[in-house]
Amino acid sequence: MFLRLLAACFTLVVAACATPTLQAQPGTLVIVGGGLEPDNEEVFKAFLDVRPADARAIAIVPAASGAPSQAANDFRKALINFGADPENIRIVELAMLDDPQTAEIDEAEWTGGAKDAAEIAKIAEAGAIWFTGGDQSRLTQLLIEDDGRETPMLAAIRERLNIGAVVGGTSAGAAIMSDPMITQGDTLAALLPDAPGEAVRFDRGLGFLNNLLVDQHFGERARLGRLAALLTHERQPHRIGIGIDENTAIKVTAGDTEALVLGTGYVTLLDARGAARGSGTRFAVRGMSLSLASSGDRISLADGRIEPAPFKKATIGNEYFGRATVSGGGMALGATSLAEVAGEALLDNSAARKVERQSFSGAHGVTYRFIQTDASQGWWGRPPEGRAAYALSAVRFDIEPLDIIMKKAEN
Repeated sequence: MFLRLLAACFTLVVAACATPTLQAQPGTLVIVGGGLEPDNEEVFKAFLDVRPADARAIAIVPAASGAPSQAANDFRKALINFGADPENIRIVELAMLDDPQTAEIDEAEWTGGAKDAAEIAKIAEAGAIWFTGGDQSRLTQLLIEDDGRETPMLAAIRERLNIGAVVGGTSAGAAIMSDPMITQGDTLAALLPDAPGEAVRFDRGLGFLNNLLVDQHFGERARLGRLAALLTHERQPHRIGIGIDENTAIKVTAGDTEALVLGTGYVTLLDARGAARGSGTRFAVRGMSLSLASSGDRISLADGRIEPAPFKKATIGNEYFGRATVSGGGMALGATSLAEVAGEALLDNSAARKVERQSFSGAHGVTYRFIQTDASQGWWGRPPEGRAAYALSAVRFDIEPLDIIMKKAEN
């Protein structure tokens, strides 16, 4: 009996050693579409408040910036304004370019920071890690080896996220969240032959957010078309993309499929899984599904379903407008934002089931077509403090090419 009891005790001890009693919890991503204002309490609090209780340190990685010290110090000041302890904030010395604002420091000497033990230690102690804006390619060049292996610093960041830290970033710091990531590109150049602007390109990202393509400065730079072009690109694996406006963020638990929207603008989810790209030489796509969300809404990153903020009420069946829509484009036509076109003119308008807008450059153009389907849903509301906003889901979105012929009218 004694030997059996001893054996049982030994088995329990071995099992306890082999199986941790506390499972590590995944961390949180706070992804900002750029243009983060220093007074955006909703976003800053979201970043600060989810730090683990036993890891209050904050690491700022300014590698994407052309003025790394200035970018890091600006973010540091904003954190302090929202209650962060200055003693907890560390600036990680990782950069490619010298900051002209700091004559006493040559930040171009920080290129080896991703392998420096002292800099990696700043990450290893952090409960929050932030990537500033700038050029996302600088970040990947510094954090990924030439042979494709992750640097020790990137491995440390991933480990911190996996055990509960919050990782956030703005602009370039948002682009790197997906893999591949968008590195450049203008919408008209993506959609039209011979249009001026940068060609759309993508490259390896850091992939903290799985199975999704992230775009930023979305509404401000009219990037809906470029996201549509990339989501239907044959060499780009993801068919769902999310576009985040400036001063706007999503907060998502790592590994989860639902995001909370924060800030002043909109978040657009575009689903191309059921879409058909045209087979001609000109870009065309039919059957994409579009959703739109704003502060307080929750959006499914898997299919674009919206859980609207409590203050928003359904628009379909309670439409505020009942007027014929105008098809066109340009400065003489009002209400051209995505929320106004797909929200106000379509899902909040009993007289419309389809809205079209045109854009062109030279002799070529495109029609953006938004269609209300039986699955479409819309909401509108105004929070106790703040601006009224729409939320939309399952709006069909097509892009078709146009040829433009213009001549001066007789007058």
